[in-house]
Amino acid sequence: MPTQVPFPGVAFFHKGQRSPVITAMGKRLVAEGCGKYRTGPGPEWTDVDQQSFAAWQRKLRFEGADADGIPGRVSWDELHVPAATTPGGRVASPVPGRGVTTPHNKKGPQWILGRHTGADYAAPKGAECVAVLSGSIARSGRDGSFGEFLVLRAGGFDFYYCHLSRKTVEGGSVRAGQKMGEVGSTGHASGPHLHFEKRPAHGGFGSDVPPKW
Repeated sequence: MPTQVPFPGVAFFHKGQRSPVITAMGKRLVAEGCGKYRTGPGPEWTDVDQQSFAAWQRKLRFEGADADGIPGRVSWDELHVPAATTPGGRVASPVPGRGVTTPHNKKGPQWILGRHTGADYAAPKGAECVAVLSGSIARSGRDGSFGEFLVLRAGGFDFYYCHLSRKTVEGGSVRAGQKMGEVGSTGHASGPHLHFEKRPAHGGFGSDVPPKW
């Protein structure tokens, strides 16, 4: 049975939010006969998504403010949204259900190189972080900037998982979608999030490339 996406929190559902989990949610709403879509569903949260989710809440016999179309934990868990994946078994996000909140290469004086060397996924402390590809753990450590971190080596690249609050693996092989750790704010971090960085295998700081997989 596919892994269910945990409730992302009420703040996740706002106009402009894009995530594969929104598409997966929409497909489940259609399957339950609650979809109001003329096209799609797609990855961006829209008024039609809200209308469709409101129909689902009413199907659950929610009323008033409890049927406003913004998912709550109970209505979300009852929908059983499966974790979104891409073809070939690769997971859609290193933090299931979360999208990029600070993109790679964004410019700013707060970063040592004057730019952001990875992509950030803001999420509550303890949210799971998973392997985006099958590979092996090349490094596990801690430093002042990245805090607790893991490095997944796969396909000739190193994928850095940084600011972790907890690691659930320390070495060995991992499979795509396997939990490796949990979101935290260790090291130099303004709040709980995963800093996800991609470098060529054995590449040093500053050798980062767009974090795609």
